[in-house]
Amino acid sequence: MPSLPRLRRCLPLLLVAAIGCARAPRTAGPNVLLVTLDTLRADHLGAYGASSAETPNLDRVAREGLRFDSVTAAAPLTLPAHSTLLSGLLPVHHGVHQNGGRPFPAERATLATLLQARGYDTGAFVGAFVLDHRFGLARGFATYDDDIPRGPGNAVLEAERPGSAVVDRALAWLRHERHAPFFAWVHLYDAHAPYEPQEPFRSRHPGDPYAGEVASVDMQVGRLLEALRSAGELDSTLVVVVADHGEALGEHGERTHGLLLYEPTLRVPLLMRAPAVLPAGARVARPISAAELAPTILGLLGGDGARESGATFDGRDLSVAIRDGQEPAPADLYAETEYPTLFGWGALRALRRGDRKLIAGPRPELYDLARDGAESHDLLASDPRAAGALETTLAQLRKQSETTVASLPQAVPDAETRARLQSLGYASGAPAPVDDRKQPSPQEMAPLFRRFEEAHERLLEGKAAEAAAALGQLVREDRQNSVFVGTWAQALRAAGQREPAIQAYLRATELSPNDGQAWYNLGVALREAGRLEQASQALLEALRRDPRDAEAQNGLGVAESMRGNTAAAREAFGRAVALDPRNAAAQNNLGNALRGEGRLEEAAAAYRQAIAVAPDYADALNGLGVLEVGRNRPADGIPLLQRALTLAPGEHEIRLNLGVAYELLGDRAQAIAAYRDFLNAAASDAQFAPQRAAVRQRLKNLGANAGGP
Repeated sequence: MPSLPRLRRCLPLLLVAAIGCARAPRTAGPNVLLVTLDTLRADHLGAYGASSAETPNLDRVAREGLRFDSVTAAAPLTLPAHSTLLSGLLPVHHGVHQNGGRPFPAERATLATLLQARGYDTGAFVGAFVLDHRFGLARGFATYDDDIPRGPGNAVLEAERPGSAVVDRALAWLRHERHAPFFAWVHLYDAHAPYEPQEPFRSRHPGDPYAGEVASVDMQVGRLLEALRSAGELDSTLVVVVADHGEALGEHGERTHGLLLYEPTLRVPLLMRAPAVLPAGARVARPISAAELAPTILGLLGGDGARESGATFDGRDLSVAIRDGQEPAPADLYAETEYPTLFGWGALRALRRGDRKLIAGPRPELYDLARDGAESHDLLASDPRAAGALETTLAQLRKQSETTVASLPQAVPDAETRARLQSLGYASGAPAPVDDRKQPSPQEMAPLFRRFEEAHERLLEGKAAEAAAALGQLVREDRQNSVFVGTWAQALRAAGQREPAIQAYLRATELSPNDGQAWYNLGVALREAGRLEQASQALLEALRRDPRDAEAQNGLGVAESMRGNTAAAREAFGRAVALDPRNAAAQNNLGNALRGEGRLEEAAAAYRQAIAVAPDYADALNGLGVLEVGRNRPADGIPLLQRALTLAPGEHEIRLNLGVAYELLGDRAQAIAAYRDFLNAAASDAQFAPQRAAVRQRLKNLGANAGGP
């Protein structure tokens, strides 16, 4: 491939000079816009040869700037990959190997911490819970917008938000008046499975919803660029667009990503635009690592902020090569996935040196990417020398990774994190330490993994019985797989098969006794079965493994409340909201407990906090409404109860509460109407028989009957 056109050597100076034409005086240095596109394959952009792609905005960035032909992601998982993009460190040194587990270490520098130290105004806007601030990447950002709506019972909805919402927040922030350059990171999650493009992209890409999602992402990138262009800021901004990882789309038997380390999930697009410096249509042909992005951005900005701060990188600063119009020097490219270990399978690590790529694990493979881009002809047996040299380097990296992990605190996802990651299609948990070479090969287990993904999708779609049948078969084929067993239990529970679900959850705790989530799930299932003492014991086991698990604290509170231990319940709810003030269910439960103890002001505060977090939370609205009526404030309680009933028309008790409120207010007609509404709605519900009798007496006292005026 031809080398880059020769670029001017004064790139940092030119960028600084370009910023001088911006509207307001500011700290020296250009703006930086980093857009990370989740789950986007390079070969699905027009700029990378996809003739049918609808990606005009990304293609324009490529035409007007610099395109890197071959960039290798550090891992085919969102959090580990972004940790590398933002830090320039490989997972072996930052220690983030899974989604939802160990957070990015607080002592490590990132682009955000380094640019904030230079005086940049920093803001981040992310599209999925997997990049929530709790996972460590918020440091250095003055604004970290991960505000994905939360509420009880809507894990799927709360785990991500559309790119349009993310860009709306980013554009509002970009419009702020500022006197310093900005560093904005915008993360767009839309191309992640399940592929459900909105119109008009659904209709434009019939039969290829992934292409529709990519087109939708392109439109959001266009909104960002157009806003900067309209503000006169685009040409004084270093624009960087990169994907965190790709998507298999069925190649090598993998539907999505995370399990295997073939090129469809590792090769990602990388585009840079800085028109005062980069000639239109420039390209870098030599393969590079995603770890080289952060140091290269810093190099393009000029100065030596990284060295001054003591930051170190695994990736190289390629800005000098770019400035000189040369291809970067060859370098080893590392990638890994430890996701298979959650299933009891072996981890995979890959190393590319030139055109040779070794995938190391229980079943190692060697490929020549120049001659075999599809990775279909394994050369391991015919070229053992090349494989041995690459394996020696990988062994050294494994040792470094073990040292890194040993220096960091252990982390296991809590119940909420697990639930939200599952809604995104990810398994999570606490893998047992094993010798990867003695575990099943992910390549060989790919057919089972595919069936697991399909069954899990059916579970998320509400097809619990179908999911339970499919997962039961998977358990029979891989009996030691705690993820299969735990998800099977979840499907059985959703299908109403309570006792089989409990037995499956018990089996999950046997397979993974240190997994607090397994104990939590068992506790919830036991509580639903009325086995309350056992439920409390299981939830306490979950909390012994992770005392900071807010969902387990909340679950324990519910169990203790059902056992009549009101003080213990209130204390558990209090611990839950102290750990996670945005847990609406725990706030509501705390309100109920405090109201039951007559601590009405504290109860009202808890209800209001629940409503602030989840404005459409009917239980909290009903609870606060009842509290106000109980304080002889029916006029304050009625609007809350009316809103609760609109949101939850199937909750009969809200109708009853409205009747009481209207009667207390002295509004006889409305009280009669509300009571009759309750009688009609709850006519066939046996559990409300005592309330129906009481309401008929109230109607009689009001001079009315149950069926007429």
